[in-house]
Amino acid sequence: MQQTKPIEYWTEQIKKDIADHRVFIYAKGEKNAAMCGFSARVMQIFNQLGVPFEVRNIFADPNIRPAICAFTNWPTIPQVFIDGEFVGGCDIVTEMYQSGELQKRFEAPAEQN
Repeated sequence: MQQTKPIEYWTEQIKKDIADHRVFIYAKGEKNAAMCGFSARVMQIFNQLGVPFEVRNIFADPNIRPAICAFTNWPTIPQVFIDGEFVGGCDIVTEMYQSGELQKRFEAPAEQN
C-alpha cells in the first residue's frame, strides 16, 4: 500500500503540475478512466478540441483533494488550470467551450509564466 503524502507535499506538487503543463486537470479518475461525469465532461471537451492535457487523480492520495481545494479556494472537482491559471470546474469550462472562449484561448500561443 502506498504511503499518504502530507498536504504540504501536494501543495508543492500542484505548483509543479500547473507549471509543467499547459492544461492540467485535477479529476476524479484517470485520463482515460474518469470516475465521475463532471471529470469525464471536462476531459471530453479538451479531447474534442485536440488540446493535450494531463490529469491527476484526486483518489490516488487522500491529501490531494484538501490540498487542491485549499490552493484554489474552490470546493469542487474537477479543477482545471490553463497556462498556470485556475479557470474553474466543469460548469465554467463547459460554458467557455459553448461560447467559443475556450477555443480562442488555444488559438493564441501559450503565455510564458
